[in-house]
Amino acid sequence: MKALIIYALIALLTTLFGSAIPMLQATWAERYKWRLLAFSSGVLLGIAILHLFPEALSLAGKTASIVILATFGLLFATENITTLHAGEDFLHPGSLDMVPFTALIALTIHALVDGMAMGVSLRQNLAFGSAISIGVILHKFVDGLTRTSLLHTAHYYKLKEISLSVVLAMATPVGAFLTYVGAAHLSTPAVGVILSISAGSFLYVAAADLLPRLHESNDRYNLLFFLVGLLAVGSFSG
Repeated sequence: MKALIIYALIALLTTLFGSAIPMLQATWAERYKWRLLAFSSGVLLGIAILHLFPEALSLAGKTASIVILATFGLLFATENITTLHAGEDFLHPGSLDMVPFTALIALTIHALVDGMAMGVSLRQNLAFGSAISIGVILHKFVDGLTRTSLLHTAHYYKLKEISLSVVLAMATPVGAFLTYVGAAHLSTPAVGVILSISAGSFLYVAAADLLPRLHESNDRYNLLFFLVGLLAVGSFSG
């Protein structure tokens, strides 16, 4: 539990720090947005393929593969309904006039899934949980930064923008604690299913949402930052 508290607190603070950047340093955020998203893509892809996939398959077998594909498909359908893509606000300012309620729900669910991955992995063992938690934390800075950019682009007044940013930031620690407690009462295959949901979510955001958009940029450092993200997560032993 001590490790969970530490990682959850760091994730919260990292998200809040990222959320503050567009408010305080909008020019910096705009300048480095492509590189930050490239790094985040590498981190998410690395977590999914190098850590979550193998563990989920070992715990839930073929069911894990089905759940991963189902999660991927569900997120695709959800984005079609909400017409919101991860990073859309960040990459294309002015593309939104108001953030739909369904989109805010989707963003909250994404943050909860981040926490879910932390909680259930830490319940498995400290080494595996630490690898997943550190990977999530590396991603949370960019996560907070892009969400605040969305709210800012949608012309929310400052107090509402800050309030929603805090709520979204809290979703990850809440998801981590709830899943950590709940995982103690779950069977091994059920834990594998939860890891599969997290894996499918991370894979979708990285491979279907963020990476295709990076082709819109001519920044030659995108590939470097993507590889750094992959290597950073790959260096963790689970």
